[in-house]
Amino acid sequence: MKQHPLKTSVCIGLVLALMHLAGSLSIARAEQNRGNGQQPSTKETPVVLKIAAGDLLNITVFDVPEMTQDVRVGANGKAQLALIGDITLAGLTAQEAAETIANELRDRKLLLRPQVNVLVKEFASQGVSIVGEVTHPGVYQVLGSRSLLDVISMAGGLTNVADTRITVKRRGGAEEKIMAKLKTDDADSSLANNVQIYPGDLIVVPRAGIVYVLGEVNRPGGFAMQDSGKITLLQALAQAGGASKTASLSKAVLMRKNAQGYVTTKLHVGKIERGQEPDPELNANDILFVPNNRLKNAISGTESVAGSLGSASIYAIIH
Repeated sequence: MKQHPLKTSVCIGLVLALMHLAGSLSIARAEQNRGNGQQPSTKETPVVLKIAAGDLLNITVFDVPEMTQDVRVGANGKAQLALIGDITLAGLTAQEAAETIANELRDRKLLLRPQVNVLVKEFASQGVSIVGEVTHPGVYQVLGSRSLLDVISMAGGLTNVADTRITVKRRGGAEEKIMAKLKTDDADSSLANNVQIYPGDLIVVPRAGIVYVLGEVNRPGGFAMQDSGKITLLQALAQAGGASKTASLSKAVLMRKNAQGYVTTKLHVGKIERGQEPDPELNANDILFVPNNRLKNAISGTESVAGSLGSASIYAIIH
């Protein structure tokens, strides 16, 4: 049936107009999202694992049942296959291994158009290692991929002094390190950083930095710099339960260690609390000492404060 040229032109014009309208709406929606502070969603690129020595492979060839077999990759990276013999498969993905076997069958004129499938049934290094500040560090057996939060849960969760900036080192091949930033008070952020973990990966959970608040405070001790790894003087003071009634807020001392020893800085905590002075950010191992208001001399030197670090009260206390 012959179409009328005019009708055809009208149809094409209508399609082009609709396409232009759809594109305009997409651009407008993107601009609106940017205006609302929304960023385009990004997904982690799936990791393609490569075959390694010791892996157990299931190999099938379509319509050739005698080629179906389970083989273990040897220490030399080769597998012993029926009709072929030794063939190097280590360092290849499952798809690349299937193509290599198919090419070998074709080159030897054993099959005209071989259709090969390779499945990794068992990884030699199935364990995921998790070390550092988790309740039960060790090696956990996993089949396939699991999420970072799953593996941390298997290890009993993070300790009270764990840094939530976690490093993942991928299995084999070129070293690939991923930094995942979890937040104990932000579920959405933690889920966004919930990367996939694969057999053979290494998870390192470091210890968070510790700051010490001593002297006339309600709960003296050491406090972990969790989440962002940052903490201000007032935040540390709040974790220590605030200053006691006998505290001299105008004569507080901040001690910071450098290569030569401790450097002492006098602070007026009262003015900082009232917003008259900026709230300084503390570094790991800083010591905030709040003296008693009955003392004529708030601190005669750093030795008296540094000496108190030997007491049990300065160990990490997390509420």
